[in-house]
Amino acid sequence: MKWFVVLCLFFMSWPHDVCAQPTVAGRIKTLEGQAFILRDNHANPVELEQILFVSDTVTTSKASTVGIMLEDDTLLSLGPDSRLELNSFAFDPGNNVLGMAVRLLKGSFAYMSGVIGRIAPDTVRVETPDAVISTYGTHFVVSVEGEK
Repeated sequence: MKWFVVLCLFFMSWPHDVCAQPTVAGRIKTLEGQAFILRDNHANPVELEQILFVSDTVTTSKASTVGIMLEDDTLLSLGPDSRLELNSFAFDPGNNVLGMAVRLLKGSFAYMSGVIGRIAPDTVRVETPDAVISTYGTHFVVSVEGEK
């Protein structure tokens, strides 16, 4: 019995699985047509109010659009036949931890600044295969022809 108690205490003190929880970046707010979230090498159909995590990639089919609201109220609208990676997102204004990075691989999207873009625009990074966009304005539209 003593060994059983010792063994139980040993396993209870063993470090638990400390895998980091994925960072929530935002949610799907609008959907027209068919779109997918690529996560962990799996393509999942997009659903309204679905949570998006950092490292997700959102793709839209032809004649499809997706509206995304990030946790800081940034709005991203993907046009038809588009592919957008959510590379990083941090929104903890109380600890001054702010920033985001997205990469448009193809297609088009519109951006409207949320809190991060208004109070720390230098921490917002929008990449395309050929350029990096600074977001010192409140909104813009980007289009990438083909996929590179």
